[in-house]
Amino acid sequence: MSSKVYFIKASAAEGQEAIAAKAVKLFSAGQFARCFAENDFTAVKVHVGEGANNTHVKAGYIKGLTDELLALKTKPFITDTSTLYSGRRRNAIDHTVMAAEHGFSLDKLGVPFITADGVFGTAETAVAIEGELNKEVFIAYDIARCQSILSVAHFTGHPAACAGATIKTLGMGCATKKGKLTQHAALKLSISDSCTLCGQCYKHCPAEAITLGDVQAHIEADKCISCAECLAVCRFSAVQCNWGEESQALQQHTAEYALGALKGKEDRAVFFNFLINITKDCDCFGSADMASVVDDIGILASTDPVAVDKAAIDMVEAAASKKLGPLIGNDQLDASCQIRHAEKIGLGSAQYEVVKVR
Repeated sequence: MSSKVYFIKASAAEGQEAIAAKAVKLFSAGQFARCFAENDFTAVKVHVGEGANNTHVKAGYIKGLTDELLALKTKPFITDTSTLYSGRRRNAIDHTVMAAEHGFSLDKLGVPFITADGVFGTAETAVAIEGELNKEVFIAYDIARCQSILSVAHFTGHPAACAGATIKTLGMGCATKKGKLTQHAALKLSISDSCTLCGQCYKHCPAEAITLGDVQAHIEADKCISCAECLAVCRFSAVQCNWGEESQALQQHTAEYALGALKGKEDRAVFFNFLINITKDCDCFGSADMASVVDDIGILASTDPVAVDKAAIDMVEAAASKKLGPLIGNDQLDASCQIRHAEKIGLGSAQYEVVKVR
């Protein structure tokens, strides 16, 4: 059975207030208020952008949505979890300060920013699921215990998962560090002869698993936590992995973690994908003014996380006249892996009907 995905055209050029108003139109058109109840602790899951990144979903884009939740008398909180890689989102203190710098704060949104996995990224709940790869997943404590969730995802490419959208926002973004390690463990990384010894992988490796030799860098397998930070920062395509098998496994793990993040909230969740500033790499890159790979498209929203991601992928590929993997520079990546597995484990349906909103 197909799921409804609500769509409205939007562009960053319209400004934050106009985009916020369009997001509210989708909220109304989809009658999403039914998913939230008075006194719900409602997690508004976002990615606030890393460091200098300014192509992430802006805080102003979601102001209308947080106002809607407040009007419904829920107890909304903007939230995210700590990262494995080094950066300002690696612990709750630095993460909260940076979130405020990017506008995700009580004074700007009327809603507080609270990291869901504690100060160190270890406050978790083991959630039992019927997955093919996992029978339990490690979900941030406060996300596991809240009654409802409004997920706000920025659709981007991703160097390992091909697409970063709702499934990744839920799966990787709602997992604790232990859960992230489980998902990333599928990646077996190495450094090829194209290494230039620039030292960026060495500088950014949080596990101190990289050494710099006389000719090239090396990854010590026994220390590597497969966080893929080296893959993200390498500018010379020197970091290698078996994309066909390992990217697929990563995407499957992430879909199963998304299933765990939504357990108990199956009818109490709404998912937004912002197809604005669609960049080759995800918002974990702390670079300013990352180039878009396709023109802005708009905003999608649904109560089905699989349908909203499938619709997003289809729209981006149609706009670019190219599959997503080649569009972001890696022909071996295939975003359909996460869609197929998510549908298979019961996360949602890949069959969808687009409802256009004006």
